Amino acid sequence: MVNPGSQPTEIELGMRVEASGHLGYVRFLGTTAFAAGRWAGIELDLPQGKNSGIVEDQRYFECRPLHGLFVRVTQVRIVTEGTTQ
Repeated sequence: MVNPGSQPTEIELGMRVEASGHLGYVRFLGTTAFAAGRWAGIELDLPQGKNSGIVEDQRYFECRPLHGLFVRVTQVRIVTEGTTQ
């Protein structure tokens, strides 16, 4: 459940999040070589992603194939009932 009224305001590594309709854990935060801006690398619960933490031969984080997803930090919502991992 996402609870915007009491959620932390800063996204951190290991936080349980929702991004683009998918649930997972934040594994990367920062800039990338593939696009400008600040990005979050999410390890998804299910194989609904686009990568394994590698984009254009650059590894940003490690996860199983199709469990990785990159989204802009502004598109990430913290899930308050989950735990960090």
